[in-house]
Amino acid sequence: MVFSSLKHRIVFVFVGLLAAVMTMVMLLVVTSGERIVNDELQRELGLGANVFQRLLQHNQRQLDTAATVLSADFAFREAIATQDRETVGSVIHNHGRRIGARVMMAVGRDGRLIASTQRRTGPDEAFPFPDLLAQAEAGGRSAGFKQMKNGRLYHVVMVPVLAPTRIAWVAMGFEVDDGWTQELAGTTGLVVSVAHRGEGAPVLLATSLTPPQRSALAAALPGLLSHPAKAVEISGQAYQSLLLPIEPRTSVVLQRAVQQVEEPFQALLRTLLLLTAGGVAVFILGSVLFARRIVRPLNHLAAAARRIEAGDYDLAVPRLPADEIGQLGLSFDRMRAGIAQREERIERLAYVDPLTDLPNRTRLLQEIEGMMQSRQGAVAVLNLDRFALINTALGHGVGDRLLREIAARLPRASGEHALTARLWADQFAFVLPDASRAHATGFAHELVAALADPVMLDGQQLDISCSVGVALYPEDGADADSLLRRAELAVLSAKRRRVPVGFTSDQGAEPQPEQLSLIGEMRRAMSEQEFEMHYQPKLELHSGRIVAAEALLRWRHPQRGMVPPGRFIPFAEQTGFIREITPWMLDRVLAEAAQWQSAGLDLIASANLSAADLLNPSLAAEVERLLGKHGVKPHRLCLEITESALMDDPVAARGQLAALSALGVALSIDDYGVGQASLAYLKTLPVDELKIDRSFIAGVAASGRDAAIVDSTIMLCHALSLKVVAEGVEDSADLRWLMEHGCDVAQGYGIARPMPAQDLPAWLARSAAVSAPPESAGGAILR
Repeated sequence: MVFSSLKHRIVFVFVGLLAAVMTMVMLLVVTSGERIVNDELQRELGLGANVFQRLLQHNQRQLDTAATVLSADFAFREAIATQDRETVGSVIHNHGRRIGARVMMAVGRDGRLIASTQRRTGPDEAFPFPDLLAQAEAGGRSAGFKQMKNGRLYHVVMVPVLAPTRIAWVAMGFEVDDGWTQELAGTTGLVVSVAHRGEGAPVLLATSLTPPQRSALAAALPGLLSHPAKAVEISGQAYQSLLLPIEPRTSVVLQRAVQQVEEPFQALLRTLLLLTAGGVAVFILGSVLFARRIVRPLNHLAAAARRIEAGDYDLAVPRLPADEIGQLGLSFDRMRAGIAQREERIERLAYVDPLTDLPNRTRLLQEIEGMMQSRQGAVAVLNLDRFALINTALGHGVGDRLLREIAARLPRASGEHALTARLWADQFAFVLPDASRAHATGFAHELVAALADPVMLDGQQLDISCSVGVALYPEDGADADSLLRRAELAVLSAKRRRVPVGFTSDQGAEPQPEQLSLIGEMRRAMSEQEFEMHYQPKLELHSGRIVAAEALLRWRHPQRGMVPPGRFIPFAEQTGFIREITPWMLDRVLAEAAQWQSAGLDLIASANLSAADLLNPSLAAEVERLLGKHGVKPHRLCLEITESALMDDPVAARGQLAALSALGVALSIDDYGVGQASLAYLKTLPVDELKIDRSFIAGVAASGRDAAIVDSTIMLCHALSLKVVAEGVEDSADLRWLMEHGCDVAQGYGIARPMPAQDLPAWLARSAAVSAPPESAGGAILR
């Protein structure tokens, strides 16, 4: 049995131990009692056997005395001497009646009957028990148990008749019947029976039992005589037996009722059982009380443990007894207090930023989910400008102090209705319940204004600025993660556009999930030759010759097919992986330029550089190494840099361009007109040409405003000794207009589409581009 309660288990163990001990005691008592009963039965049967033997000897002496008295009678001796059979018969008959003998016989010296009380005898009839006669002749007298022809058993005694010598024998017999056995039973205290084992089944000759018991004993005689040590059952009672043979086939059976001997022991056993039951009851009561005393304080501890499991650490453990359990209770209560303190610290770590004591990202997400229960709301993300520079210049300790100062300002600026949280590093977030776009816009500008005042740290004045991105609910997301992510994208968009506040709608396309694996795939693309270089020819307008070809990177993906450059080039620039692509690209471009140079093609190879490349201090050395590796003359390489790349870090860009120009490499400003650079700035740079962005060239012949801008740009560039390249030429009207207004070089689909390097020589030969100038008045465009 399994008990779920400790109290029940304690009671069960104690009572079980007591029951085990009492069971062993009872088994010992019962086993000892059985042995004592068996010993007592054997003792009483043995004592009864001794008494029986003495009674037989006593009866035999009485018979012997009676026979001696008869043999001494003068008239009896004279009748024997004269062979007066009638007188002898009369005398033994009368004498037998007086002493109660059932059988009286007078036997002559020749062993023949003289007279008998059983029947009339003849002169030649022999004495029926010759063995007794032989014993008497040998010993002077004899006695024994003999069965007559009538089947009855008699105790027979033979004594001599002396006159003075022996002249005859007198034999007298007393019948062994129920009276005889009852007399012996009364003396011995046992059941006395006589059994005879004849030719057939054993016969019960006499017994002291009642008639019903007599029949049961007679039925049990075969087994009893075969196994006398085994108890027999007579009328529902067990009897232990002892056999006393009185002649070869006849035995006296002494029996003792087992129940009579067991009765004192059974009474003792019943008393012991009552005492045991009482003791067990008292022990159970005591065990219950003891277990209750032990379990009650443990129940208090268990209840306290359940409260702790449920997260309730406030209620102290009740006072317990001053014992081991009490010590356990004190230790448990100290543990409860320790857990409460640790839980408080853990909760603080889980929901509070340790540096600023503001709520952290986890708490912020919970607050956003709560805000989403209302009709509308907004999430704003604030990011500091130039924080990395402050950390680098002044140390992380100053950066941490700055963050704490800003964390103190922001809640005052945001007000009590907006949650202020720190996401990471220099990025903070705000939750605005029930905020509209206008409210969120005003809130964002208030944050920017709150950080406009300088911060004084260690006597150092730090000018702080920031950008704020805003995501609106429900327009920009249906869950907390989406809203926060959109707000972070909005702040990146604001930084990129150099505006203080940005919205999700301002940022354009979001980063795609597949971009997460692009770096690994681009690295594989370089090693597996999945990147290809395509070249777009550039047409010199005044000569009609193809004088250059711009190298354009293409990616033939094994699963996605041809990946557009706009899908991976911007991502490579954002992640800095472009620094790994650029050396590979320059190596391939210069290898192709070396082949053109060997083939006699007078072409300049143009390649694009990114803003990240301009920040690479080893760029010029790498270009010089590759020029030498492929044996290409420096003037046959033109490096194109976008206008926006120049403006990211003008100082670094100027130094990098100077190093490249010193190598003799031609430099070109790409996508001019879409950035913020002016010709006044560009004239300070060692560049050779300027490429006007396609947004101004497409349709320039039909657009008066674009035509004015392009025309003025061409004139100013020529004034600065800069060559002008028009990119994005699509039709003959635009090409003709450019020729008429003095543009130097044109590039676009109207001249030729980008093509693999191996197709360029054939295209040049097919179009005869190197020797056939375009017609000056509406001639065919090279294709």
